[in-house]
Amino acid sequence: MTPKTARHVMVPLDDYPHAFDTQTLREAVKLLETREIRFGGQVSMPRILLVFDANNQLLGVARRRDILRGLEPDFHSELETTHPEAHIKTEIDPNLSDLAGDDISERLEHRLEKPLGEVVRELQGRVNADDSLMKVVRELVGEDSHIAAVLDDGDVIGVVRTLDVLRAVCEGHY
Repeated sequence: MTPKTARHVMVPLDDYPHAFDTQTLREAVKLLETREIRFGGQVSMPRILLVFDANNQLLGVARRRDILRGLEPDFHSELETTHPEAHIKTEIDPNLSDLAGDDISERLEHRLEKPLGEVVRELQGRVNADDSLMKVVRELVGEDSHIAAVLDDGDVIGVVRTLDVLRAVCEGHY
């Protein structure tokens, strides 16, 4: 079988959900809700948005949980953690949000208008379009990431996802 490269297993940028850092959290939720990723005969719902600036430079990603974190009350921001799966340190008190009072819906509506740039996280994983699948595997594992940006002459042209890489490797395209 012919070895495949990142270019062969990437979801093209036009087919992968992305947004600008100035768009709101509400708009980001709508994108995640309404977009489907169709690739390799499969259809999946996105979990991650690529986030670009006004100059079309990749700033990073916004995961669903990053958006949720952006909706948290301000006092939760002090509970930031470096663990990627940690959301809120519940040992403090999981019921603190109940103290917000009756205007919680108004505050939540306000938070939904925050710019996406406030919750973006850097995407470390980056590969060149002509990199081998094994290099892509090393990048995804090394960065402990589900996706990596695919670059061609420094421009983002797509995204490789772990699922697509695994499928290609299992089919012997390495």
